[in-house]
Amino acid sequence: MKNMILAIAALIVGQTANAAISANSSWEEIFAAKGPYQIVAPAVYMGRAIDYTFVCVDGNELRTQKPVDIVVTKQPTNQNGRTEFEVVGSEILSTPINYTQTESFCDSSKGDKTVCRDVTYTGTYPLTVNVKVYSQVGNEAPARLLFTKAYTVPACESASVN
Repeated sequence: MKNMILAIAALIVGQTANAAISANSSWEEIFAAKGPYQIVAPAVYMGRAIDYTFVCVDGNELRTQKPVDIVVTKQPTNQNGRTEFEVVGSEILSTPINYTQTESFCDSSKGDKTVCRDVTYTGTYPLTVNVKVYSQVGNEAPARLLFTKAYTVPACESASVN
């Protein structure tokens, strides 16, 4: 009986600690919080979208804090018609903080001729962004916005690159 009371008390204390997550909590506390929290941050494009909370500053670049999986599509699709993917390795991704990106836009709606034009974008990734923290209980929809908090991209730890 005593063990049951201690277990219930520990559960209540743990839930109370998680309930205390707020905009005043440190990012370490927010990332470590157990419970129904969803952290929604903007993305950095490094050949694919990478969450701001997973990048760090390395000189004049943003890079992933850890290697990310390299995934390829297996051919052909499986018997159910679903596409299957295979992890073939991992790599650190990076992009310049001040970037220039060229993208081709093609239009084939004007008859039998396809017209393409390149569009060049330049910009600077901000090093501080607003991140939203939501609470999602069960299958409740939609998730409830708890708060928005500024997140500053940390400097990379040199030891994390192999």
